[in-house]
Formats: sequence, structure tokens, C-alpha cells
Amino acid sequence: MKNIRNNLIFFFLVAVISAVDIFYNGNGFVQLALVLLASTVVFYMPAIKFNINRLTFIILFGANLIVLTMSLTHRIYLLNMLFLSYLLWSIITPKLQHFKLLFSITFLLSFISVYAVSLLDFSVPIFVMALYPVYVFGSMVNGKNIIKSKKIWAFALLNLAISSFGLAVFLFKSLGRSIIDSVLLINIVKMGALTAVYLPFIALFSIWFAISANMIFRMLISKFSNGSTAFDLSDFIKPVVSLISFFAVSGIATFICEFSIRQNLKETIKDVLDPNLMFNILVLCGIYLCLTALLGKGIPKIIIGIVTIFLTVANYIKFTYFDEPFYPWDLYLIRNLIGISREYLSIPIIIAVVAAIGILVYLVIHFRKAIGRYLKPKLSLFLLPFAALFFLLNSVILTNTPLSIQLGIQKSWYIGKDEIMANGMFAQNYFYLTELDKYLNPKPQGYNENTMAEINEKYGKTGESVAASAVVSKEKPNVIMIMSESFWDITKLNDLKFSKDIVENTHKYQKGQIAAPIIGGGTANSEFEALTGMSISSLSPGIIVYNAYLRTETPSIASVLKDNGYSTTAIHPNYGWFYNRDKVYNYFGFDNFYDVDKFSLSSQCKGPYISDYALVDKIMDTLNSSDKPAFIFGVSMQNHDPYIDKYSSHDVTVESGKLNDQQKNIVGNFAQGIYDADQSLGKLIQELKKSKKPTLVYFFGDHAPRLGSLNDFYKVYDLLGTDDRSAQDQNLEKLKYYTTPFAAWSNFKEIDSFSEIVSPSHIAYKILQDAGVKYPNYFNILPELENSFPVLHQQTINTVDNNNQLIKDYRLIQYDLLFGNKYLK
Repeated sequence: MKNIRNNLIFFFLVAVISAVDIFYNGNGFVQLALVLLASTVVFYMPAIKFNINRLTFIILFGANLIVLTMSLTHRIYLLNMLFLSYLLWSIITPKLQHFKLLFSITFLLSFISVYAVSLLDFSVPIFVMALYPVYVFGSMVNGKNIIKSKKIWAFALLNLAISSFGLAVFLFKSLGRSIIDSVLLINIVKMGALTAVYLPFIALFSIWFAISANMIFRMLISKFSNGSTAFDLSDFIKPVVSLISFFAVSGIATFICEFSIRQNLKETIKDVLDPNLMFNILVLCGIYLCLTALLGKGIPKIIIGIVTIFLTVANYIKFTYFDEPFYPWDLYLIRNLIGISREYLSIPIIIAVVAAIGILVYLVIHFRKAIGRYLKPKLSLFLLPFAALFFLLNSVILTNTPLSIQLGIQKSWYIGKDEIMANGMFAQNYFYLTELDKYLNPKPQGYNENTMAEINEKYGKTGESVAASAVVSKEKPNVIMIMSESFWDITKLNDLKFSKDIVENTHKYQKGQIAAPIIGGGTANSEFEALTGMSISSLSPGIIVYNAYLRTETPSIASVLKDNGYSTTAIHPNYGWFYNRDKVYNYFGFDNFYDVDKFSLSSQCKGPYISDYALVDKIMDTLNSSDKPAFIFGVSMQNHDPYIDKYSSHDVTVESGKLNDQQKNIVGNFAQGIYDADQSLGKLIQELKKSKKPTLVYFFGDHAPRLGSLNDFYKVYDLLGTDDRSAQDQNLEKLKYYTTPFAAWSNFKEIDSFSEIVSPSHIAYKILQDAGVKYPNYFNILPELENSFPVLHQQTINTVDNNNQLIKDYRLIQYDLLFGNKYLK
């Protein structure tokens, strides 16, 4: 009689939720109610007694499978899934119940299956696997007495509180993302990475809540039954503790690492459940599960703990001293960081560290047996498939750009604080590690102090003959060096006519051409070569030296001129943090750096950026206010892309029979920027001609521009082409669009021209020679390189003989100054 009553109640509940599912299934919160009610049905399924023979089972199973197949393309119904699930679970569960870890594994199965299905291109009903933990727990307590002690009540209520809180948090975070509409786990309406990072946690907490609530309800209505065995509470406690521990280790580790980046508790709490950081938790969960499957429970926790502590401390140090994150290739800075830390050591800190180490050693010795048992490696074969799948799913998102972009995660050429905050610690370090070979620079063969001393002596002798022929003024000249944004001689292109000579002053004072190391962007690399005399040609493509390597004082012409009594100033009307210039210029030896904050965005702009005329005015103001010979390095901003519809009025018009209206718009705006840059150069020289102070002016472009639409930056070059043969004559056909003009002027001496196209690094030597100052011997390798290898470029590096002694010496010099012990400094 009791079984009949239970069956009637069961079928009534099934009928109610099925009706709601059929007639009112559009709202996500209705689906949430349905999944919780369905969980109650699933929980009591093991108590329902049906005598089904094999033939009946096959017929019912086949019928439900047919209904499911027919509804896949339209809509799957909850009633169909409940019956199909019951038939499957009732067969397989009795065969698996002897397995002690069944309940724990079902949680893992549920979580990973929801995660996997969310990334598919089509919807798969995951209800059968997702709600299986509820059925398993229902079968565990079915027909057993639950001892209603205070401990059990407290544990059950605690589980209900934690699961309801977790469910509420994830539902709140998923609002407005169409994720809650898939919470029934039958018809997943929005596939993708966003669903993948939230839906598994919503499902997990829903199931946990359902189990806790049904356990409490069972305790409230059940009576003690003589002859029934007692439910072993540990069968519930152990899986729950393992579940909490698994996600807590990954979640806490991620939180601590992200806090070390943000260094703001409130901001970290606010961000930690955003999609990008949720995925970072999943990444760490996948790694943690793999380690657990291979090594057992203890060692993975130690590994995760050590990694967390290391990344936290490393990031704290990097942000404290450099305001940027720790990079894997920063390991070469450990020596420097140890040196810095010595300055902040105090007796209390030393005592605290020694005491902590002593306590740790005592605990390890005292509990060595227990620790040994806990850390004993153990291979878990049943976890390996889950771990492998979890790891694979994370890899799919990390390597699939459209998926990762959905989470706000993507690889960028601009490495720095903003990128790691956007991508998260673990995802970003994955990107770093996949390209680690690009950033690591192995020590060249033969690098040591003796070798560098020999190189220093060799080029010291070379320099004596060069210095003897140098023209040195009685008074140290002012030196002005301008790198003009995207300044490229567009008049070289065919089928273009301009209403004015847009490069009048540049051609008047032109002393050659340089082969910029980049095209379309990456200004900092041209700047690096011109200021240091070094080359990026031997570095991996895509490296921005300012971001990747410069963390300490690095010799440049600024530091050399400073040592010769100059005041040194850098001016760039953009944000100082971009390319780390606010730090790098200090490393280079600049006394002052004036960024966009020293300009007026309301009155000194032309188009969206500060004008080149405003830059010239700032250079003259700085020059006139200096009571010492001045070195001023200016980097312009006005002619930065995008160019389409950039200016409302033009001084220059352009005609071309091969370009469409949009392309003419782009070229016309770019030409206006070139005209303004050229005119500002003329203005600067006219102002300087009024002064009797000996002065040197150098002007060059950082790279050629991107001339085209967003999807085709270089279309204009391809359409028009050029007849300029200077690059061809040097067998540099690949670099014909990399060359930019180099102009120079002086009011006290004749400045020699470069006889061939050269790399920007040769500008550094020319400035030091023209200024007649003392400089380190290693700069004297540059005139020898100019004779033998005037252009060292990544596009043509394969044509360079790596066994040439000059090339070997140059790379040893560069390694020493950038990565080595700075013997030459």
C-alpha cells in the first residue's frame, strides 16, 4: 500500500513538472524551478518499485530513444528525459554501487559533461549525465535510517546554505548572458565559451542544493524503521569535502594570484567571477585534476601551493619595483631582485623568516610519517580520462581565438599589466609559455668577461682612427632627434598626384634612408635601434624590446650624452605607459620625459592627436629653458592611423586613377599628416637658424603606414607599386616598403649622408660622431657594420653569415648590454 502511495505521488509530481515544461518553458527561472523539482523526482526514483522484464525494458527504452531522436531538431521534453534517464540509471547503478568513489565520480562526470557539451556547435541533452549524482545519492539513502543527530542536521544545513549561496552567486553573474535559459540541461540555447564557464557551476550548485534539500526533507518526514541499516554519513561527507576541496584549492589559488596583480582586495573580489577569471579557475582545475590523477591527493596540493606562492611573491616584487607582471623570462632578473630586496631587509623580517623556517622544519620532522603517507604518489586510472578531457577542453578555448575572445581573453603583441589583468594569471602565462622560445635568449658561444674585454679593446683601437677625423666643436652642440610617426615618402608610389610638394623640407635636408625594422606598427623597435645602436634582427619576430626585456639601466645615446654633461629630455605626446616608455626612458638615461599630460588635448590637437607643430613648440620651449647643452628626443603622434575621415579640412589634395573613394580618403589624410610633419620640420629649422648655439637636428620616420581598410592594411601599396630602385640596388627588394627618409641639419658643420640604406641603429653612431662627444668603445663597431652589413633586418637575416666575426662581435655586445653582465657598460 505504501509503495502504491509513493508511486502515485511520484507520478503526480512527474505529471506536474512535465506539464509546466510543455506549456511554460520560456523563462530561465521557470527552468531553474523545473530542474530543482526534477531533481526531487530523480532523488526518489530509486524508491519507486517497478517490475519490468527485459522485453518491456527494451520496448520502453526504444520508444523513448525514438522520441528523443525525433525531437532533437526541434525541442526535447523533460518527460522524455526523465523516463530515458530512469531506464538507464536503474540498469547501470546496481552494477556500480560497489565502487566506493561512485558518488564523487558522478559529480566530476556531471561537471565535465556540461562543460564539454557547452562548447559543441550543436545542442546535446546532458540531463542524463548531469543529474546522475542525485540518483546515486537517492539510491544510497533509499531504505536506510538517517540518524538525526545534531551533527548530521548541522552538516545538512551547512551544505544547503553553501550550495544555495553558490547557486545564487552564479545565477546573478550569468544574468543577461542567456545562460540561465539552458539550466534545465536539455536544450542548451547558447553554445560557446561564456556558457561553458558558467553553466557547469550552475549545474553543480543546483545538484548540490537539490541533494542537500532532499536529504533534509527526507530527515523531516522519515521515521526510524526497525530492521533497516543506518546510512553511513561518511558516504556523504567525504565526497562533499573532496568536492569543496577540489574547487577551493583552484579558486583560492586563482584569487591569491589575481590579488597579487591587482593589489586591491575589493577589485579582486569584484573581478574573480567574471568570465575571464572563471576560465582561469577552470584552467587551474584542469591542471590540478591531471596532477591528482598522476600523483595522488597530497603532492598536487603542494605543487599548486608552491606555484601560487611563487607567482604571488614574484608579481608583488615586479609590481612594486616595475609596475608590471612577472614574465617567465624574468628569471634572469632574479639576481637583480635579490640585490634590491637586500635594501629592504631588517632584523625583524630576518627573525620572522628564520622562525617560520624553523617551525616548518620542526613540523615536517615531527609529522614526517603522516606527511610521508599523505604525499605518497598514487596513480589513479579512473581519474585519468576525466583529467585528460578537462585539460583538452581548456586547451580548446585557449587555442581557439573566437572562443577565448568571448571571455575577453586573447593573445596580444602588447605584453604588460593590462593584458595579464584582462586574460588572468594562468591563461596569460599559458600564452607566455607557448612562445617562451621567442623571449629566451641563450648565451652566445664564448661569452665571458675576458671575451668582452678583448672586444672592448678591439673597437677602442678602431675608434681612435675614427675619432681623429671627427669634427669637434669648441662648444657642445644641442642635439635634437625627431622620430616622426609613420613618416614614409608616399610620393614614391606610382599614379599619385598631390596638389603640393608634401615632403619639401625632408627632401631638402635628406641624408639617406633607413630600413625600419617594422611596418605599420611597433614604433618602439625603431626607437630602440636608433637610441641604442643595437638591432632587433637577431631577436624573435614580434618581440617589443621595451616590453619584453628592458628592466634595468641600459646604455643609449641619452646616457652617453648625459655623461658628457648634457641635459636629456624625451617628449612624446601620447600616454607615458604605452610601450613602458615612462620606465624605459629612465633606464636609457633621460632626465625628463614629457608625455601627453604636458600638452593640451583641447587646443593642441589636429585630428585625434597632438599636432606636430605642438611637438615642435614643446621642443623649442625645452631647448630654451636648458642651461646646459641639451639632447631632446621627440616622438610625434599626429600621423598615427587610422586615417579614414581623419581631418575635416586639407591643405593637400590627392588624385589617382587606381584608387577607390575610401582609399583616396585614406591616402589624402595620410598625405596631410606627412605635409604637416614636413612643415613642422621646416618650422623647427627656421627657428634654430636664429640661434648662434651650435645645433644638430635629425629627423626620420619610424615605419611605413597601414594604408587600407581594417581587413586589408596594405592594399594601396599593392595597387600602386613603386619604381624606387634604391632597395633593389642593395638586393633589398623585400624592404622596399620598409624604408623611411632620414634628414639632418646643422648650423655649424656639414653632416655627411649615408651612402646606402642603413638600419636605424646607425643613427646613434652618427649623432655621437657629429656631436664630438666621448662614448663607449663598442659603438665603434657600427661604422664597420655600415661598410659590410648596412642593413640588419629580420626580413633578410637569413642572408647574413652568422660565422662572420663582425656579426659574432655585434651579437656578443648586444647580449652583454641587454641580457648579460654588462661588462661593456
